Amino acid sequence: MKPIRLKTPPCEILVERGILKKAGSLLSPPGGGARRFLWLCDLPDADPAPAALLASLARAGHTVVRIPDEEYPVYPADVDAIIAVGDDAALGAALCFSNDLPYVLVPTTFYAQLDFPFGDAAGLVLCDPSLPVRDADKRRGIVELIRYAVGFDRTFFDLLYTDFDRGALIRRCLSIRCDLLAADKTDLFARLGMPIGLAVSAALEKRDGSDFDQADALAVGLAAATRYALRIGYCRRDFLSDLVGLLTYHGLPHSALVTDRELISSFADASWADGRTNLLSLPRRLGECGLLEIDPETLTGLLLS
Repeated sequence: MKPIRLKTPPCEILVERGILKKAGSLLSPPGGGARRFLWLCDLPDADPAPAALLASLARAGHTVVRIPDEEYPVYPADVDAIIAVGDDAALGAALCFSNDLPYVLVPTTFYAQLDFPFGDAAGLVLCDPSLPVRDADKRRGIVELIRYAVGFDRTFFDLLYTDFDRGALIRRCLSIRCDLLAADKTDLFARLGMPIGLAVSAALEKRDGSDFDQADALAVGLAAATRYALRIGYCRRDFLSDLVGLLTYHGLPHSALVTDRELISSFADASWADGRTNLLSLPRRLGECGLLEIDPETLTGLLLS
């Protein structure tokens, strides 16, 4: 498969089943030779991703350097690049130490393959769609796919009712993400369901310490944002029923027992914490969304349906 390339940052993304088994040859320097990689992995060596990577690196003659398991480890200076293996949080933490070193990211969860972080140095991302997916991770990934379908590509909305080609959808979603990065329009995706979902989660935690599942929070946030878009005449009424049907099919909620006042309070606190304006990305029609600045006081009647 052709790689997905970004202009900024200088990152190349490869999505292919079984790609980790040939990572050793992919990571060899031009003209051949071996490299020393700083190995940052939050999984046991026997897990599928690290096991395939370590075997492939060894066959190609590469060396992995592990850091000590201590609170403030000393990071070796004699490495050529970093390999980070794990979920989105693990990859983000690893990039904090990349500095100017080239990096290789290996997202091992479905969600991380759709939403991994980027570093500032030259990087390569290896996504293997054949890695096993836990149920909780699948739910989180499905929500991301629904967000991409709702806001950016109507052609695979119906695919989410089928036994879809995971690799093909990952590639399409990452292409969309790269286009948004290049156009400096990442808020279109980041604020699609996310602000309201986070506000719902924060309201429940503040009320009784409930730990609302992140996938559920985003699903509820996306449905609530759609109800808001309907109220202001921004999207068609049948759009909501289509969305609710898809969320229900995947066992995801579309409402939550949070009062209007709790939602408004949590949304206002979160959205102003970083000095940002109160922006929502709202669905206009299937496959298209737009940014609107809203007054938090108008976020009423969106959750108790």
